[in-house]
Amino acid sequence: MPKAALICGEPVRSCMAGIGVRYLEMARHLPELGIDSVLVSPGTIEQLSGVSAGKADIRCFKKGQLEEAIHDCTVVIAQGQSATCAIKEVSHLPIVIDLYDPWLIENLHYSRFLGNAPFENDHGNWMLQMSRGDFFLCSSEEQRKFYLRFLTALKRINPGIFNHDPVLESLIAVVPFGIPDALPQYKPYLPDRLKNEKRILFGGIYDWLDPWVLLEALEKIDNTELKVFFINSPNPETTPQKTASEVEKWCRERGWLQNRVQMIDWVPFERRYDFLRDVDLLVAPHLPSIEDQLSLRTRYIEAMAVRCPVIASEGGAISHLLERFKAGWIVPPKNSDTLAEAIKEALGNSDERGRRINAADKILESFRWENVLRPFVSFCQDPHKDLYNRSFENDIDSVKTQDDTHGGNMPLICKFVRLLRNSL
Repeated sequence: MPKAALICGEPVRSCMAGIGVRYLEMARHLPELGIDSVLVSPGTIEQLSGVSAGKADIRCFKKGQLEEAIHDCTVVIAQGQSATCAIKEVSHLPIVIDLYDPWLIENLHYSRFLGNAPFENDHGNWMLQMSRGDFFLCSSEEQRKFYLRFLTALKRINPGIFNHDPVLESLIAVVPFGIPDALPQYKPYLPDRLKNEKRILFGGIYDWLDPWVLLEALEKIDNTELKVFFINSPNPETTPQKTASEVEKWCRERGWLQNRVQMIDWVPFERRYDFLRDVDLLVAPHLPSIEDQLSLRTRYIEAMAVRCPVIASEGGAISHLLERFKAGWIVPPKNSDTLAEAIKEALGNSDERGRRINAADKILESFRWENVLRPFVSFCQDPHKDLYNRSFENDIDSVKTQDDTHGGNMPLICKFVRLLRNSL
């Protein structure tokens, strides 16, 4: 039976961000589809306490020891910095590069504070990965079109592969985040509500999102029982938190902190559906940029899975889905007036709320893990090196790698985080 090594880009532990949860869920579901799986964590054995991957094995590895950790595997899938490690250490195996998270684009938001060095390193990693990977995954058709341009520039789209596969399904496939067929039994996560309390979830604050427009909208809604939840990052040492720190400071100065605005710790991955059932609405506006055109917001998929209504900014795969199915509410970026009206309608008009929730149910069929994983399962059943690439292979200079989850920039990012903390 084929055996896939899923090399996670962050340590596997009870509190993980979207990529960690993605890899754990993939490891759990692949055996049901006929693919043995090994979840490989860059963390420690101690961090694995309480984490279950179902029928999949969980192993830890250190840089330079990856081949030993996956000696019995027939194919590798990896994301972020881990993909570069895979290319350098286990190049004899077919390697699937997971481009679900466009981290080079996300990290552009930090260049104002970190300079250009992180971008140069991120770009070098992408060049290496897209030149040497054998199969690529992405989250949406919007992403696929973007990555096809990058792959064309690197000669991965060439006469050899085109004559064999003119639609390029054997090169790059859409494999978004999935949802299970049945959700865990509900067990409340948040404390009991106050009388008339309504809860809005924003989630983790990253610099490409826009919590400010939500706070401005909140000021325009005359409802003191309305509460917004922001969530602290599970990776504060490797993810700059400038916007999150500024939001917390702003709310504290106005007396909103832990009152109208709740800043809570990251929710353990096994309880995320409970938490989503505890809130009344998901609102996570983003700033207009190329990032919003390329990202699939995982939090939206999981919110719709528990029938939690959603409001999204225009632009990107999620808003395109919501618009197509008439599900959720879509508002222009940076428009607090329109957002305030959408919030009031989503929380107050039960008929419209119900219609949009029912419409969202139609979106979810294509996001079942069994459907989502089909292209990857097909590759695992017949894993192969991309022979068509050999004749056109680029001469890629050596790319430095470092142990982190954001493309090799941990020292620079940690330096910025320390400076930020000292300034607040």
